[in-house]
Amino acid sequence: MNIELKRIKFTLPGREITLDVVADVEALITDLSDADKVPCWAELWPAARSLARYIWEHTRLHGQSVLEIGCGLGLPGTVCAVKCGVVTFSDYNSDAVELSLHNAAINGAVAKGHLGDWRKFVLDDKFDWIIGSDVFYDPKLNPYVKALIEKNLKADGQVLISHQRREHTYNFVKHLKKEMGFAEIRIDKIETDEESVYHSFSISIHHLIKKLKHA
Repeated sequence: MNIELKRIKFTLPGREITLDVVADVEALITDLSDADKVPCWAELWPAARSLARYIWEHTRLHGQSVLEIGCGLGLPGTVCAVKCGVVTFSDYNSDAVELSLHNAAINGAVAKGHLGDWRKFVLDDKFDWIIGSDVFYDPKLNPYVKALIEKNLKADGQVLISHQRREHTYNFVKHLKKEMGFAEIRIDKIETDEESVYHSFSISIHHLIKKLKHA
């Protein structure tokens, strides 16, 4: 990976996460006409920060397997790894996977990586958790993500989704609940960002849990 990085700190209650992030995202732009070449992975999005906080405060992951899809810089997955989850970072961009693994390592955690496109996802492992932040916004790709969840989530597995209140993501969550029998915990919150011109972002988090089947 030949990308200039800068080091930042992400503060959680009782813990500080160190992250190396892309110093100049615009320098990675080569072709705006090709969605696969737009470096969305290189931004630390508000939804990823909100998801990382939710994971830190509301989950128990010790020894449980976690797949972060569309991992980008790997903040939520790194928090999972710090909480002793067995994490696999996945993205279609090799730099994203490499940087996510690096960020887990500098926080004293171990993780695995998988380079994979949802449209032809070949990973066969099944996971206790599948997580993703702001990656369920394209209705053309969401059927592939649903197939991935059906294939790679354990029968009693859980899904965590965060996003900037995007209509397509709400529709995707509604479809998952109906088709896969999930119950939902939903949290709507504001993610502040003093460095952004917008200062704050409206975020929704969906924690999807398989409904119990009664005998």
